[in-house]
Amino acid sequence: MLEEVRPPIRWKNWQTGEITQTFREFGEFRAVVEATGTYRWLYQLLRPLGTILLAHPQSLRAMVLRRSKTDKLDAQLLANLLRINQIPLAYIPSDDVQLLRDLTRHRARMARGLATVKTQLRALLARHNLQPLYKYPFGPRGLYWFSKLDFGLVDNGARDELLARFAHFTAEIGRADARMKELEPSYPQAVVLTELYGIGLYSALMIIAECGDVERFRRAKQVAAYTGLTARVHQSGDHCYRGHVSKQGSPWLRWILIEAAMKVIRKDVALANFYQRIRKRSSAKIARVATGRKMAEICWKRLVRWHREHKEIKVG
Repeated sequence: MLEEVRPPIRWKNWQTGEITQTFREFGEFRAVVEATGTYRWLYQLLRPLGTILLAHPQSLRAMVLRRSKTDKLDAQLLANLLRINQIPLAYIPSDDVQLLRDLTRHRARMARGLATVKTQLRALLARHNLQPLYKYPFGPRGLYWFSKLDFGLVDNGARDELLARFAHFTAEIGRADARMKELEPSYPQAVVLTELYGIGLYSALMIIAECGDVERFRRAKQVAAYTGLTARVHQSGDHCYRGHVSKQGSPWLRWILIEAAMKVIRKDVALANFYQRIRKRSSAKIARVATGRKMAEICWKRLVRWHREHKEIKVG
């Protein structure tokens, strides 16, 4: 490892050749990358060359209070923390888990896009004071009916564009579902989640992908905190105030857990009673969040039990 201090070097993102050449000249090295939304390409670029650490952004902000924030100051902070071995580490998913995350998140984005298109098509009907001819106007007959309506010169073009987007999102969702079906044998642990009413293959794979290595959590409360569905705590002396949920961690995991929880309570008596009890003393929104947190703990316990049972089988 080099002991000399070198001046900062700046690269453009597309200068990957210059980046790898510089780090090869260092020989053995340790580097730190902040876990931003686009860290993956740099991590994969440097991982074969040396030891790469991933810094947790929120933990970094909690460690250091600064008046100014610039990229240069951030780089200096990371270098200093690396020098004294105080980097707050973030979880790095494996390539397979990251692939599953990309797939399930893409499917979720397409579903949200499709929902937006449906809302805009309904708004188009309302703008012209028209009622849908069918109870569900987005089936084959309903879409054909949409295509034959006359909304005028401008809105006809808007209608055609919305129908094209509808077809695009529907096709993408179909391709994503087919890909997940192909990946199903690679994730046999999904069966312990699909046993719960309301959790299908897609929901199970998203929970598995967003949780990553479930054995890195020691208690169910840690999983609940990881989802960001636990309340913020402000304590001073004898006073303890619990605020809104922290919303730390993956927003995709929070979303899918709450969605699944609202389906599970239709059949699961214990969870339904839990939801109704919270709703009576608080509100429906708080009850949904609390039930989603409970779902996180249930899913984690099921996955951990599955991993331990199959680990014992392999050892035996």
